[in-house]
Amino acid sequence: MPTLRRLAMLGAAAGTVVLAALAALVLMGALPVVDALVLVLLGGCLAALALLLFSVRRLDGKTQRIDTRVKKLETNLARVTETLGAVSTELAGASRLLAEGAARRDDDLRAVLAALGEDRVNAMFLRNEVEAEIKEIRRITGAPPRVRTDVGER
Repeated sequence: MPTLRRLAMLGAAAGTVVLAALAALVLMGALPVVDALVLVLLGGCLAALALLLFSVRRLDGKTQRIDTRVKKLETNLARVTETLGAVSTELAGASRLLAEGAARRDDDLRAVLAALGEDRVNAMFLRNEVEAEIKEIRRITGAPPRVRTDVGER
């Protein structure tokens, strides 16, 4: 299909030829001036209608292409939205599992620390008892008291 610009150039050339022919007919007296003006106005109206028709047709084509593109983008957006919903659901589940695991780990850690604390308290208590017994034995036997060298060592 010829472009709008080519059609306009063809119409301008044909209009020029028609105007020259009408001017020649008016000058020869074969056509009254009023009839020539009416024909020129009718030709101008037909040219304007043709230009409008091709412009509307071109705009309609562009509108169809835009509509097709919008539908395609809407379809892609719906697919992305659906995928995001699935990912969001999976993330919520993973987040819940991580929170449960963290709570379980905290409980286990508290239990281990409590057990270590009890063992340490028991060990300190036993150490104090043993030291008291050693002091008592040294006192009874008359052995000199020992200076502790293990302070700070573990």
